[in-house]
Amino acid sequence: MTDWKYLRELVLTRCEAYCEKCGLGLTEDFALHHRKLRSRGGKDTVDNLIALHHQCHNLGTNSVHLNIKLATETGHIVPRHAEPFEYPLQLPNGSTVRLTVEGKYDYIERKDSYGW
Repeated sequence: MTDWKYLRELVLTRCEAYCEKCGLGLTEDFALHHRKLRSRGGKDTVDNLIALHHQCHNLGTNSVHLNIKLATETGHIVPRHAEPFEYPLQLPNGSTVRLTVEGKYDYIERKDSYGW
């Protein structure tokens, strides 16, 4: 059984309460997005989950679910053949990271600090 409260806390701590797409501060009702979609075999694991505003998740015209091609290019969506912990994610400040199974960022290319 998935411990959603624990996963939300891990993800929120990792991103310092900033949306991992737009970089603005998150509220308590943020969305946990599966980078490798569940329909593609994605799991409920911290390396597969990112914190997004609902607008950035699936409500806005620029949301990851309405812009699958761009979201795949930036790592917000992981292709079916890839594993989330191997697939880089571009953060809003331009840093490129891999998400670890421990709930941390593994920086590939580091830009400014995470808090925009």
